[in-house]
Amino acid sequence: MSGPTHGYESSHVADPGKEARSRAGLPVVPVFDGYRAYAILAIVLLHLVQVSGVVETGETGLLAGLVRGTIGHGIDILFVVSGFVVFLPTVARTGDFGRVGAYAIRRAARLIPAYWAITVVALFLLAVVQRPDLPGLPGAVSAGVHVLGLQTPATLFSAGIPMGFGVNPPVWALSLEISFYVVLPFVAAVWFRHPLAGLAAAALVTLGWNLAFDHIDSVAAFFGFAISGVEALRLNAASTLQLPSWAFSFGLGMTGAWAYVKLSGRPGDGPGRVRIGAIQLLSVLSLVVFAWLSARSSIAAPLELAAQYVRKSPEIAIGYSASLAVLMVSTALGAKRWRAPFAAGRIRELGDISYGIYLSHYLILVYAGSLLSLPEDGSFAALAVWTLAVVPLSVLYGYISARYLEQPIRRWARKYGARHDGAGRTR
Repeated sequence: MSGPTHGYESSHVADPGKEARSRAGLPVVPVFDGYRAYAILAIVLLHLVQVSGVVETGETGLLAGLVRGTIGHGIDILFVVSGFVVFLPTVARTGDFGRVGAYAIRRAARLIPAYWAITVVALFLLAVVQRPDLPGLPGAVSAGVHVLGLQTPATLFSAGIPMGFGVNPPVWALSLEISFYVVLPFVAAVWFRHPLAGLAAAALVTLGWNLAFDHIDSVAAFFGFAISGVEALRLNAASTLQLPSWAFSFGLGMTGAWAYVKLSGRPGDGPGRVRIGAIQLLSVLSLVVFAWLSARSSIAAPLELAAQYVRKSPEIAIGYSASLAVLMVSTALGAKRWRAPFAAGRIRELGDISYGIYLSHYLILVYAGSLLSLPEDGSFAALAVWTLAVVPLSVLYGYISARYLEQPIRRWARKYGARHDGAGRTR
């Protein structure tokens, strides 16, 4: 079995968190960089497939099913990766979370500056590019909740807050990441001592939340409120964009980190390797089954909302995410040949700039489509045109954001946070 990797080769866009963990002798798990990179690429491809018309809502063909069952769940991979990576140092330090103040500084530096930068870009484009097919400038309330990273929770209270001002919807996930970062210090120590119980609790939270909003009219009536059918549908949809609906995915990452540290120190040959291989195989078979179920149950949903839509199915919400997480962790522990596609240097470098790609790709897509009138005839030629228009610019933005904004700020945040955290505390 593969053990933790303590070395990390720096580059000019190297991740400060991995650099710090490597210096402190904490595990760096290369395949999780690859998972992040592939997940971002899956999300970008999903949106390109949708906007080019290659797959449309309601289609039932093989390609539509493959898209919904595979790349349609890229966001689930990201949440598992977040739970694993952020909790891994706590596990490696045998439950020592570190000082919350320094942690908060590091987490804020990780997310907020790049998010604010793309928010400024979106507002600038909305102000400068005035076209009938584009929304206007947002109101003060919408702008305020976006600046604070509260746009997703705000959808539970108002229908008038379009994600990303209507031109950059993927920023909905930022609220969930922020919420997870806020919750983690309160549960980290207990989770380390009882990782399986923590995972079971996360599953109950996800299932209970989804069940409550499936019957939100009855829940509201129980508390003496009456809501219309339209409002019930709106709340039901908004509920799938909240942290509780994805608590199990984050929890899988956390418990996966515990399992990785527990198992990675064992001998790498013989029965142990065979067992890991068997777990990989079983998780692949299970994932195929749940991908098929997901594709079937999300036919009526907009393509980009396939993963959120199937959260309403208890067996898929639990089964798909669990199969995915087991495959990810077992691959990290398995034979080198299975890790290679995810741990390759270029893929890891892509993972290091993936946050900027995620933040920018949809905004570029919207304005490319508006200004260039790109084809939407459902052909693969149309998909190729959209890919050439969006992907290179998104990667360039991701590189510039990582090298000149994200990494310098994160390195400063680590030096500043170290004053409050003592030597050796890392992400």
